[in-house]
Amino acid sequence: MKIMKFHKKETIRMKFIHIADVHLGAKPDRDKPWGEEREGHSWQAFTDVINRAKEEQVQLLLIAGDLFHRQPLMGELKEVNYQFSRIPQTQVMLIAGNRDFLGMNSCYRAFTWEKNVHFFKEEKISFAELEELGVRVYGLSYEHRKIRERRYDRVHVQEGEYYNIFLGHGGDEEHIPFEAESLKEANFDYVALGHVHKPMQLVKNKVVMAGALQPVSANDTGEHGYFIGELGKEGCKVEFFPLRYCEYAALNLKVNKEITTVALKEVMKNQIRKAPPHQLFKINLTGDSSLEAPLNLEELARMDRVVQVVSRCQPDYDLEQLKIKYKDQIIGRYIETLEEMSQDEITKKALFYGVEALLTE
Repeated sequence: MKIMKFHKKETIRMKFIHIADVHLGAKPDRDKPWGEEREGHSWQAFTDVINRAKEEQVQLLLIAGDLFHRQPLMGELKEVNYQFSRIPQTQVMLIAGNRDFLGMNSCYRAFTWEKNVHFFKEEKISFAELEELGVRVYGLSYEHRKIRERRYDRVHVQEGEYYNIFLGHGGDEEHIPFEAESLKEANFDYVALGHVHKPMQLVKNKVVMAGALQPVSANDTGEHGYFIGELGKEGCKVEFFPLRYCEYAALNLKVNKEITTVALKEVMKNQIRKAPPHQLFKINLTGDSSLEAPLNLEELARMDRVVQVVSRCQPDYDLEQLKIKYKDQIIGRYIETLEEMSQDEITKKALFYGVEALLTE
């Protein structure tokens, strides 16, 4: 039986899911007691997306690169392919990103996917035409770790009454730089992007960065998840759905030279206790630190649910004593010169950082 071709203006509303940067195989926080649990979060989150696509009979699953954290193993591809086989009603559009790029010996090259999977095998823009959905999906896969050329500036929508979707991965100087406005003006109905781990709508309901499905490092603060969208006569509308296996949160604490490591631990415990159980914390310390009794940052970093401690505290230097001790030396003259300048936050930082550097030298 011949499949009837639907035109864009005639088709019913089409539902899709947009994900990116799943990073299957990543091992976040491997030096922490919860490291083994974190390793499984990316697979659990990916399975959640497959289940959602199955439950809601989603027609299109867009995966905008870095499905894997590194070159995928054959066994991992088989596991992913099994998940895709569970949603035969969903057409899966997949590109390789800078992490799981198509190397010469990549398992991607020889792998046979399920019939509903469309994998872009080249580092040049092409499109897959899904006549039964009235959709064309454009994209390219990385064949190298880095692509510095502005490849997306040259993409053009082909003529025809189709929905046009662009699948891209990049956004910094070494990974296909682009501007959201230029993609907006390229006449795509939707632009599904990956690479930057923070989910955001660069152009509302039009150009969207999915963000990492789950955070990969302590720098990936905030919520992570996926977007569900609908395309119809009225245009496109997307909504973000968080997955809360893990969320890294910043805890900013200002300290003074009197506080001890034990006292600070109590402050941190009280703050962390109030937070949702799925949150892990990156501690940022500011203020003044004591030279005689410095804070034990390693002990603080070993606390439960603490992934990292960063200190930006200024040392508690006795500048008058330093001027006397180093009166005719560069340190003494440096302090006197900075103190004669107009005092503001920049001057204060220059004074303390300069003294620290000179004393270390």
